[in-house]
Amino acid sequence: MVTVKVFATYRKLVDNQKEIALDHPTPLTVGRALEIVFEAHPALRDEIVDAQGKILPHVSVFANGRDVRHKQGLDTELQEAETLSLFPPVAGG
Repeated sequence: MVTVKVFATYRKLVDNQKEIALDHPTPLTVGRALEIVFEAHPALRDEIVDAQGKILPHVSVFANGRDVRHKQGLDTELQEAETLSLFPPVAGG
């Protein structure tokens, strides 16, 4: 099982859940994990990816604490018991 953690304003788009458990065979790519979440919560899609399915530049998607842009992007593999975290843009100081 892969756990998807949802932060800040994204929670309202997933019925105020902090975590979503994906009971799916692993390895699972980040892209496939996101598609599973989007199928259950379609409003989240436009907040995370563009029309071509690429992660929006102002969105942070972390696989086990590391930005997937510094790994293999949407092709980054997630193994059993790993975590995918979704962070909206934040500002302030």
